[in-house]
Amino acid sequence: MQKIYNKFHFILLLLIALSIQPVYSQEFTSKINLADSLFEQKKYTESFELYQEILEKGHQLSPRMLLKMSFIKEGLGDYSDALYYLNLYYLHTSNKKVLKKMEEMAEKHKLQGYAYSDMDFFLTLYFKYSLYITFSLLALSFLVFVLMFHQKKRLQKRPVIGGVFFTIILALLFYHINFNDTHRKGIIMESDTYLMEAPSAGADLVEIVKKGHRVDIKGQQDVWIEIEWAGQKAFVRENNIATIQ
Repeated sequence: MQKIYNKFHFILLLLIALSIQPVYSQEFTSKINLADSLFEQKKYTESFELYQEILEKGHQLSPRMLLKMSFIKEGLGDYSDALYYLNLYYLHTSNKKVLKKMEEMAEKHKLQGYAYSDMDFFLTLYFKYSLYITFSLLALSFLVFVLMFHQKKRLQKRPVIGGVFFTIILALLFYHINFNDTHRKGIIMESDTYLMEAPSAGADLVEIVKKGHRVDIKGQQDVWIEIEWAGQKAFVRENNIATIQ
């Protein structure tokens, strides 16, 4: 009886969730449409506020929305934010055309970190489909594990080859997860940002940089982000940098 009740309760919750989702989706669709309408009317401040709200809530992210947000920020002279949204757009579309725009802005404002290579393009695609790769490796490892179990229990054979494949898949999964954490980029978002030699306000100063530079993120210690700057290690406070990958 309890099992029947639990199953009924689960189905009821599922039906409620499915019934709520269209309304929830419609709410954000309405906000996007309203923001687009305000943008067309050149009410850029109002439209940006709505776009920002949608972006922060993480629902219905639209590449076109990111381009409009970049356009608005560039018009206001905030080139660091404009580059930030262009970077997000590129990560979602892998559209090489936007790279030229970013390079032009970087050259105009004398910013570092915007040179792209074929490897950068490959990494962009890799990070774009990172979640799918993770699920695929998990599914593959589960399949190999089931086959190993079947071979050992039913066929009474030692799954040597399966064990090798299983180990390789787990190693790839481990590397994939850690690779995501060690190959990130960020944009300096504040003017006169201090880069320090160590994660401390009392450490020696490396350099004071302006906003807009894009850097490789190597790690984090408390409120300090470790980056690579001019070929050397440096640390910047996390509130001065925005992660884009």
